[in-house]
Amino acid sequence: MRKVIATSALLIGLAAAAAAQIADGDQQWAARAEGHQSGHAKATHVDAAIAAYQRAIAQNPNDLEARWKLLRGLRFKGAYVASSSDDKKQIYSTAKKAGEDTLAVVDRLLSAKGMKSVSKATEKEVADVAKSIPGADEVFLWDSVNWGEWALAYGKMAAAREGAADRIRREATIAMLIDPKLEGGAPSRVLGRLHDQTPRIPFITGWASNREAVRFLNESLKADPTNKITKVFLAEAMVSGNSDTKPQAIQSLKELLTTPNDPNYEVEQAAAQDDARALLKKWGA
Repeated sequence: MRKVIATSALLIGLAAAAAAQIADGDQQWAARAEGHQSGHAKATHVDAAIAAYQRAIAQNPNDLEARWKLLRGLRFKGAYVASSSDDKKQIYSTAKKAGEDTLAVVDRLLSAKGMKSVSKATEKEVADVAKSIPGADEVFLWDSVNWGEWALAYGKMAAAREGAADRIRREATIAMLIDPKLEGGAPSRVLGRLHDQTPRIPFITGWASNREAVRFLNESLKADPTNKITKVFLAEAMVSGNSDTKPQAIQSLKELLTTPNDPNYEVEQAAAQDDARALLKKWGA
């Protein structure tokens, strides 16, 4: 009995220590835009957040909150701090490994709830069970995002041949089925971008469709009508699929350049504005 009590006390203590580290990481994460220049952030605060989440995981390896926040932090560092292709490759390779470790935890939790074969289950079957696991939706979302970034860093054709596109599609779909409004409609944003950017390779990624890209991105925009990242992705998909909608896409990009950025996503939206300017220049608008 004493051993059980001691073990319980130890677990409670580790969970409390992990929670404290997560709180520290959240504080650093909230300050990630400090000192940024347009869509490029300094490493100081996001590095501190990543380190805090890693310490939390070391204290409590089953803590999904710390794990998905680590995945989110690594993605931010790769997208908005890294300044070279080699840096991005290194960061997203780290993110891939962290994602594998995190999904192993999710798989164990799903199995504990009676799911016999996670890999063979449909997206809906996984989502139905995962809804009862706090943080599982964020895990699937951020792992899919990091795989997408990894694919861009290493090359879309090579990534498609390694099955990256199918993995991204499966995980983003699971996240969407759990919570379509997650992170401002991020799951459908990922799916839309995936359909737009994935090379059409027969028997491998033949499912990729510009029509689906536009549909998913419009669904994402319904969840968060002010999201500038979604607007840029949608404009690009509209033009690549139908030149008749180019004027509408151009107007949308011009409008997002004149509206203020959400202070909670200052760097991310500033980067979207940079992308919008690049597209307008490319289109001669």
